[in-house]
Amino acid sequence: MLPWPAAAGEARKALDDYLADFKTLRAQFEQTVTDEQGKLRETSQGTVYLERPGKFHWEYTRPYEQSIIGDGQKVWIYDKDLEQVTIRPIDKVLNSAPALILGNQVHIDEKYNVTEMGEKDGVQWISLIPKDASHDYAGIKLGFEKSNLREMELADNFGQVTHLKFRDEQRNASIDDGVFSFTPPDGVDVNDLSRPRNAPRP
Repeated sequence: MLPWPAAAGEARKALDDYLADFKTLRAQFEQTVTDEQGKLRETSQGTVYLERPGKFHWEYTRPYEQSIIGDGQKVWIYDKDLEQVTIRPIDKVLNSAPALILGNQVHIDEKYNVTEMGEKDGVQWISLIPKDASHDYAGIKLGFEKSNLREMELADNFGQVTHLKFRDEQRNASIDDGVFSFTPPDGVDVNDLSRPRNAPRP
């Protein structure tokens, strides 16, 4: 039984239509994280930029400043307060990024069991359950209002749930290439995990 009254196929159609012509996305977001008991652990907000294929930039502004930037090859995680940058190969972190779906990195039906969840408060919901048990997330839910992605919910394998609400969405607008590149500021600690082990430092 669906949790809310459903119009058959509406959420899947919204997902397919959204991904079919998706090129870029810029939006403001609010994020909450709850633990396995449903207790609120943290709230944050910022701006997200996405560009196919495989580029993303999550810019957290409150309550802390953090940048997570992927250029299709590497990912930089910059904690401004800690003055620390971690660099990882993108294939090691894609499982933990919503950009995996929106960035056209997977074929939905090959990787997920897809279930319509129906409509609630004007938002059509769809559930994606990974077929691969080693996936970082036990389940992903997407909420669409007409042609816009309004919400995303990600449940990890330990019961923690990350909920994202999007607003001021600008889809398929031009985004400067510099948004998806990063040069560590002078004086910050850089931990480069993207180089092969024992590779000489430049």
